[in-house]
Amino acid sequence: MRPRTRRTRTGRAVTRRLLGAALPLTLVLATGLDAGAAEPPSAAAVNVALGPGARAGASSQDGSSTAAEAIDGDEGTHWSSGPGGDPGAWLSVDLGSAYHVDTVEVVWEAAYAKAFRLQVSDDSTHWTDAWSTTGGKGGTTRVRLGEDAHYVRMQGTTPATRHGYAVREFRVLGSPAETPRPVAAGSPVVAPSTTYPTSYGDWQNGLLAGNGKQGIIVFGDPRNDTVVFDDKDFFMARTEARPHRTFNTVGTGDLDRIRDGLIAGDYRAANQLAADVQGYQGGGEGSKHPGYKMSLTLPDSGTVRDYVRSTDYSNGVVKVNWTDDKGKWERDSFVSRTDGVTVQHLPAPSGQKLDVTLGLSIDPGMHLLTKGVTYTNHTSADFLDLRAKYPNGSYNAGYEGVTRIVTDGKKTVSGDKVRVTGASYVTLLSLTQRYNGTYNGGVPAEQEWDKQLLQQKLSGINDSYATLLARNSAEHSKIFGRVSADFGASDADRAKSTEQLLAEQKTRSTPVPALYERMFAAGRYHLLGSSNTTAAPDLLGNWTGDSDVGWDGYYHLDANLNLQISGGNVGNMPEAMAGYFSLNRQWQKDFRTNAKKLLGTRGMLTGGNTPNGEGLISNINFDYPYQYVTGGESWLLQPFWEYYQVTGDTTFLADQYYPLVRDMGDFYEDFLTKKDAHGTYVFAGSISPENTPPGGVPLSVNSVYDISGARFALSTLIETAKALGRDADRIAVWQEKLDNLPPYLVNDDGALAEWAWPDLADKNNYQHRHSSGLMPVWPYREITPEKNKPLYDAARVFLAKKDGGSYENAGHGLLHGALVAADLGEAGSVGAKLLRFAKDDYYYSGMATSHYNNHNTFATDVVNSVPSVMMEMLAATGPGTLEVLPALPQGLDKGSVKGMLGKGRFTIDDLSWDTNAHTARVTLTSGIDQDLTLIQRAGIQAISGDGVTIRTSPLGNTARVLALKKGKKVTVDLTMAAAKQNLAQGRTATASSESNAGQGAAKAVDGDMGTRWSAGPAADSWLQVDLGAEQSLSEVQLAWEDSYAKGYKLQGSTDGRTWRDLATRTNGSGGTEKIPVSGSARYVRMQGTEKSGPWGYSLYEMRVYG
Repeated sequence: MRPRTRRTRTGRAVTRRLLGAALPLTLVLATGLDAGAAEPPSAAAVNVALGPGARAGASSQDGSSTAAEAIDGDEGTHWSSGPGGDPGAWLSVDLGSAYHVDTVEVVWEAAYAKAFRLQVSDDSTHWTDAWSTTGGKGGTTRVRLGEDAHYVRMQGTTPATRHGYAVREFRVLGSPAETPRPVAAGSPVVAPSTTYPTSYGDWQNGLLAGNGKQGIIVFGDPRNDTVVFDDKDFFMARTEARPHRTFNTVGTGDLDRIRDGLIAGDYRAANQLAADVQGYQGGGEGSKHPGYKMSLTLPDSGTVRDYVRSTDYSNGVVKVNWTDDKGKWERDSFVSRTDGVTVQHLPAPSGQKLDVTLGLSIDPGMHLLTKGVTYTNHTSADFLDLRAKYPNGSYNAGYEGVTRIVTDGKKTVSGDKVRVTGASYVTLLSLTQRYNGTYNGGVPAEQEWDKQLLQQKLSGINDSYATLLARNSAEHSKIFGRVSADFGASDADRAKSTEQLLAEQKTRSTPVPALYERMFAAGRYHLLGSSNTTAAPDLLGNWTGDSDVGWDGYYHLDANLNLQISGGNVGNMPEAMAGYFSLNRQWQKDFRTNAKKLLGTRGMLTGGNTPNGEGLISNINFDYPYQYVTGGESWLLQPFWEYYQVTGDTTFLADQYYPLVRDMGDFYEDFLTKKDAHGTYVFAGSISPENTPPGGVPLSVNSVYDISGARFALSTLIETAKALGRDADRIAVWQEKLDNLPPYLVNDDGALAEWAWPDLADKNNYQHRHSSGLMPVWPYREITPEKNKPLYDAARVFLAKKDGGSYENAGHGLLHGALVAADLGEAGSVGAKLLRFAKDDYYYSGMATSHYNNHNTFATDVVNSVPSVMMEMLAATGPGTLEVLPALPQGLDKGSVKGMLGKGRFTIDDLSWDTNAHTARVTLTSGIDQDLTLIQRAGIQAISGDGVTIRTSPLGNTARVLALKKGKKVTVDLTMAAAKQNLAQGRTATASSESNAGQGAAKAVDGDMGTRWSAGPAADSWLQVDLGAEQSLSEVQLAWEDSYAKGYKLQGSTDGRTWRDLATRTNGSGGTEKIPVSGSARYVRMQGTEKSGPWGYSLYEMRVYG
């Protein structure tokens, strides 16, 4: 068999024999074998680290002494970890598949390890020690392992010199394993999938990878694969006719008339005037679009077997694996954060050669060609090159995609495609670039193409695939792995495909732990993949296969973007947050223009939605008079303040936060000028995105959204100014504004009023996708039981009312509702929303998501935000406080979260729980000396700590005070009071009527908020549950759908025939009602007496507690 030859960095020819070939070995021993060294390897063993599928990686490397040099068969080259490096540095080899490892030989350079371990792994995530020593002597260490492994690693412990570690050769001598193990199976951070898109229109089910600038969608077809290439700058080019959005400068007289009309209650006329005078016209960049697709076509080589595609969230690699008559195949793809290129690698199966045809094109399903986009191919044997132009009248703008083909095979150009034959491997390196043409003084796209800058950049990348992979994986895994969640899934369940887990969840009313772990990991991965130092995830993250996208794929600034990045700070991902902070700085200039022209103020006014760094306001009209969403900028600024709370970074506070929030001081000085009869400022006008009082118009007065935004901005502005010693002469002015903001109101339903204005307070429109009226709960955490118990209780009523509806099935609505629910301690509400995401087809088979259920409208707001919900339900933090397990959903009985950052300069190193044992353990490290109040609202029955003083709290038995010292790790063990048990769940339920067979009585006691009992039209309809035995009762909860009972009785019986009244309601208000009861009963009944509307009663759940 012909040997495979490659060139090293110095040009020497090095022979790498294919697996199965005879490989004579000459062992050169510098100082003899290490103590404890093994016998010589068996005659059948060959150096599988020289196989075509083998790749080396390392935690670090010194210049040209890369990991790949340790498996090149040449003892004249070496890997070096670098001088003064990490004593825990490591060198690993991915063998390409599972092998029986007979012997490992480490040929050291002068910088050897005095102490190190040899480790093996099936998935490169979970490692097992196979051998260790503390008496290393250098030379050649030979160890007989006798282990099956896909990966082998030298894990350093103690270097013998100050120069770190240096390995000339890392030989792994073995033979194919008798029973190959699945690739990366059983890991919570690897998502296998067993299906792939079979037509272009199914692109949403692709596997995603990205670095915030470039993104790819890998379909995963073994022999006819499609890879879509995206770029953060790929928006339809602005036209010469309308290069920007434009709007009028509204005169002072009109602004005064709008304000005075609103205060007088003439909302409709004021709304109409606001619409008439603003003069908005669209312009600027158009919708997000894909760039092009790459086709990879392989000839038939027998039946495809053992197919699996997967995403390894921990190292950022998308894999496509299969077996056919040629052997085992693996095609890998990732988008490098360190090198800025998309990397694809296809090695031939062991002992084989491969042929592949490559091409770039724009698929008709992208709907670009019908929009006037044109393209040409300028492909050569070395480069695929697609050049696209936007329609005429777009400043001669365009874009380009270039792929460098690196292979040892023969390359032949055939039309616009390149055919590679006889190759042992093909590596593809790709770059994408948008060219703005003559806009803003630039040059036509053709002139940019002719410079061939992308080809030059790609030609400058001379590192091997293994080196590129190791470099990116080290950076990616460092960021991704800082925070992890374990919900107690078994290894067997973790090995299941996404398709199987999603199918199982549809049959269950409690979480599938392996699926929830995957949802958490997928969210962190996709957030990281759609973020970089200058970009945050837009509505599509950074991925689309179609230019006909929902809401243009823009940044949407009144919920979607805010939610997508909401886990970045507490999730310890500053690399992702950097892009968000950068965008906000870019928007400042345009936001100032919005405020000056539309409201006549200084300061900033948000833009509604926008592509990239433009911030001019969008699409304002009668139905969306969003020039009056004055609280929007505060929500955009809240993550800045949160970052400061987490880190205590005063440089960030001074350089990044204060220049922005200082604008809000100017804004509120100019905007808040009128007071009511009580001496409080009036927000006239005001919007509660994207809601309207019933029967009213959007523009009104004193929305809680705007009030809470002002309270946040002014309070943090004042605190920051004092901390930095800035603007001392303005602090009193800002404080007066803050002190006289309108108070929140409680309406006649007992709910927090969405508009804090007398004639609007009782006009909450609960059934709406947005939760704008609950902003004081989350994200601002202004309303807590400790700060204001009456408002906290009113917020819970508001949430219960909203939970009676569907949130219009909008992902962002459910997400915000879930975060609010977590901070209100409503575990059932959080659990119901997460279950909807898991069961109702929000997730595609590749773990990307849609904005609506039933896979309706691709968007990444759900996938990116779910980890935020999970972290908030496990640990709610603030300055000086940590609430553990505030809203843990039923079914997640055991688990842990590691690495979260608290909004009080402490790290939750580990929080584990076991609800069946009523125990929790939390390990913390504080960045400062502080007293931290630890809260567990079920009640703390017992508490003990390792190395920490624990004191009682004024809050009572639900809290303790921990005296934390800077940098000292402490562990606290809690025994919690037992949670209430729902006696009705899963019991036999009957009803007087059912509107249809799918909405029977049993649906009201199945623990699933996605199902419900629906009665016939009679007002005296009833529902009852048999508890199985007589129980002492304390509370009944009724979770109503929209059609609730205004009048009803709760009744109890010991025999199911004779009933007594437990409670009577004549003013039922829907939502989730919690009714205290007493006495004992075996049967509990809801007996309706008066309907709230024309339809029969409808209950999601009837819960009975005792």
